[in-house]
Amino acid sequence: MTDAQLAYLVLRLGTGINFFLHGLVRLPKLSAFATGLAKGFQDTWLPESVAKAFAYCLPFAEASVGLLLLIGLFTRWAAFGAGLIIVALLFGTCLKEEWSTAGLQMTYLLVIYFLIAHRSNNAVALDKRHS
Repeated sequence: MTDAQLAYLVLRLGTGINFFLHGLVRLPKLSAFATGLAKGFQDTWLPESVAKAFAYCLPFAEASVGLLLLIGLFTRWAAFGAGLIIVALLFGTCLKEEWSTAGLQMTYLLVIYFLIAHRSNNAVALDKRHS
């Protein structure tokens, strides 16, 4: 295994754990999480019902893409899904004018870019298809 393949594995596993646990820890308290997230948008033009619906879906999406990244299955699409999650979160963060959080989310996008752009180094995965 090359250095690039080892580096890719560690980055994919770390990103997978991050997304998987973000979703998993929110599931037992899903209603409280959704209510809290929606309240955070009360001073924006985003309707509370839209924010709350998103919040109910978010943990399932995070856990799903995280698990797929952890096991290396459908890596391309799992990373793309993770990117879409971050884009949606970035939209909300910018609505709330939380610029430091937006900067952190841009860092997530760079990691996701790397995972997609360098899939040729995805040597230890259930899914070794690179198309």
